[in-house]
Amino acid sequence: MDPEAEAIITPHLLAGERLLWCGRPRDTRALRGRAAAIVLVGIAALAMRWWPFESSLAQRAGANSFLLATVVLVLIAEAIVFHTYLSNTFYGVTNQRVVIVSGLGQLSVREAFLDKLNTPWLRLRRFGNTLELRQSEDVTYGLFQNPSVLPGGAGYRLVGLETAGEVYRTILDATDKLK
Repeated sequence: MDPEAEAIITPHLLAGERLLWCGRPRDTRALRGRAAAIVLVGIAALAMRWWPFESSLAQRAGANSFLLATVVLVLIAEAIVFHTYLSNTFYGVTNQRVVIVSGLGQLSVREAFLDKLNTPWLRLRRFGNTLELRQSEDVTYGLFQNPSVLPGGAGYRLVGLETAGEVYRTILDATDKLK
């Protein structure tokens, strides 16, 4: 267990609740993917700006390069928000629930009770180093949002887990013991 995550999660435990696992996002694949997208769009913007075109194409390329530069700035801002959320996120699995403490400035607590798991109200799925606790299949992802909270209250995501398989198994074992 991560001692820093344990110190953040422990004050939020309910009476009779035991912490089984705690940690924080460590795997940076999502951040590296965002950085690669920013670099590719930035290179395209620079190439369009300095590539010698004939006059009618040069005007269009200049306008498009301005648009691409704006997209690069938005992508950089989104990556900063994404990284800030990840660096301020702590996960905990207890004998009763999954706890997520995260936020940009003020940390807030979100929870998913394990007695709802594998029912029509909540499903657990694993995608590589990410676990999803979903309440609905209709989820759209957007920019500038907490990566651990699905939009519209549709569920939660534990992202960047180094030991996602172990955490997945811990959640399933805790759920089985509740029944």
